[in-house]
Amino acid sequence: MLGECRRFAQADRIPRYLLAVFYLLTAGLWPISVMGQATEPLLPVPPVPSGPQAPAPPGQPTYPSQTVVQRPRPELDPLGLRFGDFFWFPRGELDEAYNSNIFATPSPTIADAITVLQPSFDLLSGFPRNALNLHGGATTQFYAIHPDQNTQDGFVSTDGQLGVDAGSSLYGGAEAAHLHVPRTSTNSPGNAAQPVTYWNYTANAGYRQTGLRVGYQADIAVQDTQYNAVPIIGGGISPQSPSDTTISQAALRGSYELIPDYLGYIRVAGNLIDYPHTTPGGVRFNSTGYRADLGLQILPRHIISGEIYAGYLSQIYSASGLGSISGYDAGGRLVYNITRLTTATFTGLRTIVPSNPTIGTTGASYLATTVTGNVDHELFRNLLLNASVGYENDTYLGVSRTDNVFSVSIGFKYLLNRNLYMGGSYNYQQRNSMITGSSYTQNVLLLRLSTQF
Repeated sequence: MLGECRRFAQADRIPRYLLAVFYLLTAGLWPISVMGQATEPLLPVPPVPSGPQAPAPPGQPTYPSQTVVQRPRPELDPLGLRFGDFFWFPRGELDEAYNSNIFATPSPTIADAITVLQPSFDLLSGFPRNALNLHGGATTQFYAIHPDQNTQDGFVSTDGQLGVDAGSSLYGGAEAAHLHVPRTSTNSPGNAAQPVTYWNYTANAGYRQTGLRVGYQADIAVQDTQYNAVPIIGGGISPQSPSDTTISQAALRGSYELIPDYLGYIRVAGNLIDYPHTTPGGVRFNSTGYRADLGLQILPRHIISGEIYAGYLSQIYSASGLGSISGYDAGGRLVYNITRLTTATFTGLRTIVPSNPTIGTTGASYLATTVTGNVDHELFRNLLLNASVGYENDTYLGVSRTDNVFSVSIGFKYLLNRNLYMGGSYNYQQRNSMITGSSYTQNVLLLRLSTQF
């Protein structure tokens, strides 16, 4: 599963997937819409600032499941700066965006122009078997008309792998990040004068055995999230510490190769969600959850690869009266290379997301069911087109509320040379909610100029 995304070469070559290692590890089990290789996420799941993927080295061979975006372009890929057995890939992005509804509210809406600066880097090792990598990035948003909505996000992370023998390895990672809750999230207080910010710390470790007919994997992870107080519209401060959470997770996975490259597997996982502070009303949303899934994984040596799974999930709350969320679990991620120029990716996920205790209309948590489809097409060697569509259904625990979110986007990336590229995108999102004042539509148009080395 996670191991299929790591391809190590000789010391003078850097595999494309090393940049993805941290996100596969620390998030170990993030939503499929983010990484697509697991069945249970660490929650909450904030989007982290990220630059483009680290480039593939010149001469790296292609393989059937390699997507259009992943495919090496030796004449256009940045070369990086070499320091012994390490390669440094710095990047910088400048975005100009227009958001038709910056507060994600029903009509009347408020629009604004936003300038985004996003530097980032990856320091990647090139060891034959082992790995030790460092990543970092920042995203700063400047609003032209509403500067009180400016945000400053950033993260630094590390990940590594230690090969025990030819088919087994230990791995781990850690991240520290300063992020904000987007206005489109139901966990964003409607009376907040500024976006809610928080610190997020994650760490994980795991062991896996692959390459044999019978494989297994064990993962543990912990996440600590600390929210900062936010000013209220009209004056005053709203403490957000009741939303602080510590989430611990463990998972076991066993697989069996049914036929070459097709693995059946069973996976069980459990989590503990602890709220260290008493929530308004004296209730703490502490809970214990688990899920069990049966799945089929297709190794990345075919034009169709990925995995699908189905099972059962449950989240049980400690406080009497809060009840529990239980139901079927299903999801997966499939990558289909329709041609060498077109890749389609389909993902699905059901997951339980903790709510913000300071908001009375979101209950204790909600069950999110997400389905997305994405198509990448190489129109020319240096011009990539993208289109995606997504649907999410959110069912809340403790309140009579159901939300449906629909999104569609299109975009392009034009590579001028190995150090400079341009891009652009249009995104439309609509939420229909049973709660008055929670529905919205939003249009975001973005133009990008980026440099990479």
